[in-house]
Amino acid sequence: MPSIYSDFQQGVELSLPHLQKHIIDKYIFIPIGLLITLGTLYGVNEIILLTKINFPASVTCMLILYLILVLFAKLFGEKRLQPILNVINIPFGWSLRWINIFFTPAFITLPLSPWISAREALTIAAIFVFGYFICTAFIAYFCIGLQKLMNVSKRSLVERADELETSVDYDLGKSTAVSDEVGGESRHNSIDSLNPAAGSGETDLQRLTSYQSGNPSLVIEDLARGDEDSIEEMYRRDQQQHQQTSLSRNQSTNIITVPSPIKLTSDHTNDELQLEVKGFKKLFCVRTSISQNQPPLERHVIYQNFLIDHFDHMILGLLFVVGLPLYYVPSIQYEMPLQLAVAIATFLFILNLPFQQHIKRFFHPVLCSVGLSLLCYYIFAVIKHESFLDTIRNYKTGRNYLKLFNNHSHTALRPGAGDVFSSLMDISIVSLSIPMYTYRRDLKRHILVLLPTILLMTGSNFFVYPPLCHALGLSSQLSLGFSGRSVTLALGTPFVEALQGSVPLMACTTVVSGIIGALTCELVFGSKVLRINEDDYITRGATLGLNCGAIATAHLLTVDPRAAAISSLSFVLFGTFMVVMGSIVPLGDVVRGWAGV
Repeated sequence: MPSIYSDFQQGVELSLPHLQKHIIDKYIFIPIGLLITLGTLYGVNEIILLTKINFPASVTCMLILYLILVLFAKLFGEKRLQPILNVINIPFGWSLRWINIFFTPAFITLPLSPWISAREALTIAAIFVFGYFICTAFIAYFCIGLQKLMNVSKRSLVERADELETSVDYDLGKSTAVSDEVGGESRHNSIDSLNPAAGSGETDLQRLTSYQSGNPSLVIEDLARGDEDSIEEMYRRDQQQHQQTSLSRNQSTNIITVPSPIKLTSDHTNDELQLEVKGFKKLFCVRTSISQNQPPLERHVIYQNFLIDHFDHMILGLLFVVGLPLYYVPSIQYEMPLQLAVAIATFLFILNLPFQQHIKRFFHPVLCSVGLSLLCYYIFAVIKHESFLDTIRNYKTGRNYLKLFNNHSHTALRPGAGDVFSSLMDISIVSLSIPMYTYRRDLKRHILVLLPTILLMTGSNFFVYPPLCHALGLSSQLSLGFSGRSVTLALGTPFVEALQGSVPLMACTTVVSGIIGALTCELVFGSKVLRINEDDYITRGATLGLNCGAIATAHLLTVDPRAAAISSLSFVLFGTFMVVMGSIVPLGDVVRGWAGV
């Protein structure tokens, strides 16, 4: 009998061919792409500093890349552009999938923010609630008015979800799931495959076809996921409908052409029933075949599957183990590896909570993982006999990639986990050029509705929120931070920093806006509140994109892909316009003056 060591060695040898592509893609190509992007951003930032213009390099590169893609497609065609997009998507696709975790530093550093009074807290809550619902109603009816005024067609290149039926679910599952194909099987437990919007990539039509065709592979796959009851019910319902259809067809055939129904029953119906009984047996005997006829997996195969499924988790655990001595050894005391491992682990833990989807959507990974991370950081600080606030200060020292080599004020500081995330956030901002390019036709088609709405929302947020908040008693920094209330975090951070406002307040209001939008959009747009037509994907997409940002857009991907496309365009253009206006020094000085600076 082979020993455990030999089985483990055999499992490692068998897993290496499967892991080879994963390691090359995730641990070689993606880091190289990220480093090239950071180097490009660093160079562009140095050029911007020479011009004395206060504009973020990330947004500059996003706009430049978008224009290059559009121009290249126009001159050489989309087919020649596709290989370039495939290369660009290696780092950019990864950064967009992980963009949520890059938002966490704004919340982790909240304990370092100045304390606010109870009156200011209530004022912030009141302004947020009224501003959110007023903006929702205003944007929705403004879009409806523009569509009626310009007689805009509501038909899209992507049709209604109920018209597409299963194909929409299948495409969404494929496009939003992030999984690696290993030996023909989708390994959903790897780190890059953990996506809250991920779908199974399988339709009811495929399942029912597998039952009737006698191919049990999809049935076994479903049973392994624990969908037995729903599969049986679908099968019974399908068979009942099939029998009723056959019966009605047979009866009509008997009346018109067949003199003897007995002959029809013996020649036709019995054959169908035999086929159905065979399919029925194949479906309901599959459990027995799995539990009794399938031999147990050998030990080396179990080791092989474990290594393939949990390779990324083992790398994360290795980072945690290495970070412990670096954190506690007095001569080193470097917090970044340990804090980075904890932040990623808590984020993945929230993503993998075993709850139903309607319950799980209340546990947003950004907010919940931040709470768990702060708890872990507090425990580590107590063990180290260090101040908790000092630990948070070391989490984000400000020495990111832009200040790593040539900023003398940060030479004594080492980059923290928050600085790593903020550097990767800039890559995510550049990556937003990809969805802008993808949905450029929707932008061109609906430009007469979207552009006035975006410009109006930009002007109102930029010029109305700061003086209004200051008049209601908020401090200057909080008043300026409120102007980024509905700007997605990736673009709201450079915008509020340009205005010298409160980034933590902007981050809180933005994330809460997105969560509220995702939870209440069906109710607000329904017949009891705003009464927005279900076919009006332009209004739904623009309203959620401008008022709720990327979080609500992710929800729309699973509900209405047409509205999700409009929402993506809306929040990217809206955030870009806000960053541009915040970078214009005279406009920024005017708004800061209104806010009492």
